[in-house]
Amino acid sequence: MASPLFSFLNFLACVPLIAADIPAVLSLDERCLGGLWTNSGYQRELESDCSDLLVLVGAATPELLYQRQQIVPFTPAQNNSTHLAAKDITDSTSADITLLGMGCLWAILEEAHITTLAVEPSWQGRKLGILLLCHLLQSGYRRGLTRATLEVRASNQKALGLYQTFGFKEAGIRKRYYSDGENACILWCSGLQGQAMQTQIDQQKARAIAHLHNQYQQVFIHTGDHRAE
Repeated sequence: MASPLFSFLNFLACVPLIAADIPAVLSLDERCLGGLWTNSGYQRELESDCSDLLVLVGAATPELLYQRQQIVPFTPAQNNSTHLAAKDITDSTSADITLLGMGCLWAILEEAHITTLAVEPSWQGRKLGILLLCHLLQSGYRRGLTRATLEVRASNQKALGLYQTFGFKEAGIRKRYYSDGENACILWCSGLQGQAMQTQIDQQKARAIAHLHNQYQQVFIHTGDHRAE
């Protein structure tokens, strides 16, 4: 039986942010990150050649997602390792595209600096954060970056556990980094261009997709490359 959360979201995709997403992203930022960036800040990221700002979105029909960006549609008969075919797709009259999460990295020299990663609170615990992180790390790989870094609240054990799963290690502390005075842990991960890291990313993505598909069998997940070759 489909979860009520997925009753009108049959198709998911991780795609680049577009200008129309910014109001929803600002709302998610406020609720998850305390208002980290402003409208102009996201607009700058959207226009920057050094940023990859991704959103995880859901919709009732694939056409709504295909129309957003140039995502190549396919049928279940064409299913391969980069797609997960839908089963028991249910009809829906909803025409909305729903923002489920977002993530951003900056390319600085050879470093992928992950600046934001947030998932809609009601959708947390469903492996969506893993999917976003996989796509961000793959963006860094395609840019030729060799390592990744980020800051995370010292008290955020779930996030620390997520990053450690991908091989991030603590490299230091930024004292009173956040506006409420909490410290940030600085995490680093090397070997982004290595086969071991790419295998880890592929495995984590596959596990996340399997988890979603086992729970929500009507959901199709587009996992193709969002960056034009």
